[in-house]
Amino acid sequence: MSLRPVELEQVVAEVGARLTGAVAQKSWCPLPRLAYVELRVPGRSVVLCLCAEGDLARVSVAEERFPTPGEPAPFQRWLRHELTGFKLQGARWREAERVVELDFEREDVRRRLVMELGAPGGLLLLSDNGRVLMHSGEGFAQRRNLYPGAAWTPPEPLPPDALAKGRSAPSRLVPVEGDDLPYARAAERLLGARDKTSRAESIRRRLAQPYRARLKRSSRTLEKVRAEASRGPDAEKHRGLGELLAQNLYRLKRGATEVTLTAYTEEGAQDVKVTLDPKRTPKEEADWHFHQYRRLLRGVEQARHREAELAREVGLAEGALAQIEKMDEAALLAQAEVLHLSTGGEGPQEGRPFKEYLGHDGARIWVGRGSEDNDTLTFKVARPWHLWLHARGVPGSHVVVPLEKAQEVAQEVLLDAAHLALHHSSAKGEPRGEVSYVPVKFVRKVKGAAHGQVTFTREKTFVVRMEPERLERLLKSRHAEAPSSTSTS
Repeated sequence: MSLRPVELEQVVAEVGARLTGAVAQKSWCPLPRLAYVELRVPGRSVVLCLCAEGDLARVSVAEERFPTPGEPAPFQRWLRHELTGFKLQGARWREAERVVELDFEREDVRRRLVMELGAPGGLLLLSDNGRVLMHSGEGFAQRRNLYPGAAWTPPEPLPPDALAKGRSAPSRLVPVEGDDLPYARAAERLLGARDKTSRAESIRRRLAQPYRARLKRSSRTLEKVRAEASRGPDAEKHRGLGELLAQNLYRLKRGATEVTLTAYTEEGAQDVKVTLDPKRTPKEEADWHFHQYRRLLRGVEQARHREAELAREVGLAEGALAQIEKMDEAALLAQAEVLHLSTGGEGPQEGRPFKEYLGHDGARIWVGRGSEDNDTLTFKVARPWHLWLHARGVPGSHVVVPLEKAQEVAQEVLLDAAHLALHHSSAKGEPRGEVSYVPVKFVRKVKGAAHGQVTFTREKTFVVRMEPERLERLLKSRHAEAPSSTSTS
């Protein structure tokens, strides 16, 4: 449902006609195939949206931007460095190559912002001699072999029949009278809301993925454990046979494969046919059944204990999934950082600087993996309104509770996070300790200090008395993985 060729032609022609001479003030690149450029014209500013992503591809004027999660992408930094203060000189739509070009100039220095819409799709910033200064994503650059310093050449043109088919689709843009950029704003009305919904659902899937995997794994294991826990009657059967054989050793002949014995029960005398191993002596046969009884009984007891643990894990995963399903679009978009994190598999994940635990009611709690990861978690992944915790006065991991804007942390979640902060610090094992907490925006990196060392203001501090059951629940709420060393801060 991306913009059709005729629609792109309308929007790009309008941008070239009405925004030429506008000055680029600021740029954003929240996702690899999505960028915004704020252009200033006399009396107002407009935010031009350039999206090269599949069926969301468009050029439009955005009413609001998609949030930039964590550390800005390199492409965003290049856009701000290279385009700020440059004037837009023109805009072109190259239909055959499915390329949009925006030309900028300042004091005889030229830059070109290129958006390729065909697969794989991406954004490029070109120098005045047509060479790549920066690209918007590795996958796009690899497939097109467009790395910094390479000469840019347009993609292969579409065949005539594909061009004709694309041109045959009519425009769906409905300009509103009085709009300053009617076609560009109509393009955003057509696809903007769908873009937000699509990305929100993508975030929901990313958030839910590890919990669905955990639920599937734990449910499958729980089924096996319950089968093991139900083997009590099998154990009793072996006990009964062992007692019956022990009472009738004189009737057993070595080398026999079966024997029929009389068992006296509450219902009266009953004949019982017992299968024998001809390699065992009569006493060994009786002892073997007693051994099976004890083995099965131990297995049943262990399985019942494990069954309770797995049931708790299943409940936590189900609670987290229910909470994620209840999140509205705004709450999901506030968690946009997950789009930049690897979510495949269990255990340590490349690009993921934290371990994630499930607190009260499925609340997520992030704990830095090491000193460098503490910096990454606090200053690149966490948002300013997230809650930051640290064991007071001792080295330890940074702990972050991702909250929505203006959301108050629940008391139980705060206690859960504090337990994790103490456990992942040099105060581990102590019966109590102090924990400080503060919004991330009040945490500052110490210039020139080692990784993980920070200062913070406006903190609140409280004494935490460790609850072993709470800590055990938290530690079991995440995927099993190799233990990591305590970080320093």
